[in-house]
Amino acid sequence: MEDHKQEPRTISEVSERQALGERLRQARDYIGLSQEEVGRLLKLPRTAITGMESGQRRVEATELKRLSAIYRQPISYLSGETDEKALPADVAHMARTASELSIDDRKELGRFAEYLRARGTLKGSI
Repeated sequence: MEDHKQEPRTISEVSERQALGERLRQARDYIGLSQEEVGRLLKLPRTAITGMESGQRRVEATELKRLSAIYRQPISYLSGETDEKALPADVAHMARTASELSIDDRKELGRFAEYLRARGTLKGSI
């Protein structure tokens, strides 16, 4: 079994690991999971997740595939091949539907979305 903590060989590899780790951290933060929770889902210790996010630990292809599914982001985004995050299917559907609305209706939809977000924030603080 290979050692996941193998030292990077080049400066490029170091920066790639760090960039991958940062994207993994951002994706985890975005969906509100802790490192402990992600570790449980992957059946890895929290320290392994910390190592991945700091760039100190290599991320195996199978782990990246599972992280992609957990974070609902394409592997190409997490690996830095593209800068585009994937929208969840329901959000993409709403965007396609909203694109067919009039400008005034889109503004109204935007106000309603802001209302829903504010209402959710208030519920969380009560």
